[in-house]
Amino acid sequence: MSWLILLLTIALVCGSAPVFADDDERYLNCMKSFDCGNIKGVGYPFSGSDRPDYCGYPGFELGCSNQDPEITIMRSTYKLLGINNQSRTLNVSRSDYTENLCPTLLSNTSLNPNLLTYTSDHAEVTLYYGCPSPSPALPAGFSAQFACNINNTVMMGYFITANLSVISMTDPSFISYLTTCNNSVKVPALQSAVMPILANPTVAQLLGAINQGFELVWSANDSLCDTCKSSGGQCGYNQTTTAFTCYCADQPQDFECSASPQAPSQSTKSSWSTRGQLHIAAVKDLFGA
Repeated sequence: MSWLILLLTIALVCGSAPVFADDDERYLNCMKSFDCGNIKGVGYPFSGSDRPDYCGYPGFELGCSNQDPEITIMRSTYKLLGINNQSRTLNVSRSDYTENLCPTLLSNTSLNPNLLTYTSDHAEVTLYYGCPSPSPALPAGFSAQFACNINNTVMMGYFITANLSVISMTDPSFISYLTTCNNSVKVPALQSAVMPILANPTVAQLLGAINQGFELVWSANDSLCDTCKSSGGQCGYNQTTTAFTCYCADQPQDFECSASPQAPSQSTKSSWSTRGQLHIAAVKDLFGA
């Protein structure tokens, strides 16, 4: 009979006290930051490493390769040089132009304008590949001819930092010559980094400017995230509803967390204790214990 009394006592006491759920797993996971190399403490709208996909906005996936932070933009990989949460900008550079001007795959930089846009400190360097020889005299703003061996094919090329429309007015024959090149690629850079090399545009100087990266402003429901964080939540994205989500300690909400339940007062705790004691006494009376 004693075991029955014990079971009833436990059931009654547990039933008299409220049950608090553990913190939502997604809330806890989105509290984690992305850390790689010199990039640390990165949160929304980015995901990657310890931050699951639902902690970031689609299109802002980060990676870490040998402690080198990376970001994938429109299926192309860029080196992540810096993140400024206050201005919501990131500094990235083309991974394929780190060491030379001769990448295996020639491709332009593509952005989703709904997510990322260039800052005002923006310039584009145009590189031309597979240009025929001999070439006409080079106008101001062009490098000396450079050679590339891409996929076992040697090709000659040039890069231009000046405005093509300006050159077309002063030297239209050279613009016509550029149309005979096999390929052209536009590589973003900081205007402030490109300006110093206009007077003497060498390959080494251009690589130095490209490796300084370029700046992008992101847009990812940032005002909603501000509201969520101010209410104590963690910003994220619901893959099912394809919408912003505010992960709260108890459960996800659309935009912000409700007020957290207050800790029980001493009088409430006493009430739970008294209630439990009464239940125990009732069990004892019932079984004549």
